[in-house]
Amino acid sequence: MSVLTRKNQINDSSGLRAQAAYAARQVGPLASKSLPMAQQAAQQAAQQAQVAAQQAVPFARTAGTSVRQGADGALAWATPKVDAARAWAAPQLEQSARAISDSLAPTISSALLNAAHKIDAPVRKKPRRRGLIAGIGLLVAAAGGGVFVAMRLRQPAESESVTVADEEAPPDPDMNGHSQIV
Repeated sequence: MSVLTRKNQINDSSGLRAQAAYAARQVGPLASKSLPMAQQAAQQAAQQAQVAAQQAVPFARTAGTSVRQGADGALAWATPKVDAARAWAAPQLEQSARAISDSLAPTISSALLNAAHKIDAPVRKKPRRRGLIAGIGLLVAAAGGGVFVAMRLRQPAESESVTVADEEAPPDPDMNGHSQIV
């Protein structure tokens, strides 16, 4: 709004009332003329909806039955055809399995065995250490023989002194005070 224009005062309600009364006087005759036309259009729409609903009810009642009958018919038509296909396919699969196991499987098996033999590392012979082991055995035996001879040579000198010592010593009494020699 511009600065030069004046605002209507809020308290000036008599002007608004006059405008509202004028609008009501003009709307009244127009409403009374259009009311019968609106009522007639509403009645026609309601009648058309009722007719459409009455026509749809039989279709709705038979739709479920029609769908069930169609599904049953499709099942009755397809079942023998599926069974015939299964009856034909089962022997074909069995024959194929036997042919593969009889002809192809041995070929594959031998090819795998050949590949395994080619890939496998060769068996290396262990180096012979029998000479070393035999030499060590002879050395141990000679050392044992030397020890045996040395002990045998020392034994008679010790046995004489031991026997003399045994004769001088009195016999050991047992628990009752008797000697053990009987």
